[in-house]
Amino acid sequence: MARDHGAWLHVDGAFGLFATLSPRSSHLTRGIERADSIAADAHKWLNVPYESGFALIREPQRLGSAFGMPGAAYLPGPQDPGGGYGLYGPESSRRARALPIWATLAAYGRDGYRAMVERHLDLARYLARRVDEADDLERLADVPLCIACFRVRPPGVPESELDDLNRRVGAALLADGRVFAGTTVYDGRVALRPAIVNWRTTEADIDLFVRVVRELAAA
Repeated sequence: MARDHGAWLHVDGAFGLFATLSPRSSHLTRGIERADSIAADAHKWLNVPYESGFALIREPQRLGSAFGMPGAAYLPGPQDPGGGYGLYGPESSRRARALPIWATLAAYGRDGYRAMVERHLDLARYLARRVDEADDLERLADVPLCIACFRVRPPGVPESELDDLNRRVGAALLADGRVFAGTTVYDGRVALRPAIVNWRTTEADIDLFVRVVRELAAA
């Protein structure tokens, strides 16, 4: 439809773009090659410092037309090699955020990141199993990538009270500080939404997470 009407097709890759690294999850990004632009955050699944987002643009010259400043005679034009990347975005002055991305890709390469992505896929499925085994937790969705969406559901608690309970558990989780996960609303139900992307995460961390969630819910 975007092609037929001449619309710009943008994909927010966030961390999901890196699903393309593994044959186990690459089907989730099928068709992404049709996008005019793709944005993603290297500070998520690439594990580099914060503020390391990037964009892949099919026609990068459009950025120069949008963000260049042709009326400023003291600045090079966007097509001038001396202009660098400062005229291809809203920030004319910025630090070299791409440097840590380059360094980590040079260090670990495609194979290194594929291994990490696949380990996180396994950990997300492990978390899903732990949730399914618990009589006071309820998984709300399949786990095709690195997110396990679930909620606290103790026996005997009415459905009408579960949203409030899970909001309070989510707030208690952040205040407690031992583990971290945000809340979301999935299919109209308040839930926890842990996304596993840190290279240091292990099964022991998943076990701790489940234990803390159940402990705080019981309290």
